[in-house]
Amino acid sequence: MDDKLKIHLMVDNDRYPLTIKRDEEIYYRDAAKQIDNKLNKYRRLYPNFSTVKHWAMAALELAYENVVLKDRNDTGPYMEKLKQLEEDLDNYIAKE
Repeated sequence: MDDKLKIHLMVDNDRYPLTIKRDEEIYYRDAAKQIDNKLNKYRRLYPNFSTVKHWAMAALELAYENVVLKDRNDTGPYMEKLKQLEEDLDNYIAKE
């Protein structure tokens, strides 16, 4: 079965054709909605700003949210601690 899907996303009243994995469709559609929501938010807050500035502010906010979520999901420190605990257990078992 072909797991590719051709879709058209509407973002800021423009149509964007994409070929994506079928199981990723919901993520693309949600992403398009988020962009539109952010753009509309900044258009309401700053009606005198240019479209380019609205897009820049929306992109900045989405990038910020992405960075925050990435940092929250950083398992590096936990993996280091687990490795140390594993080594400690291995040393303890070896002494038995």
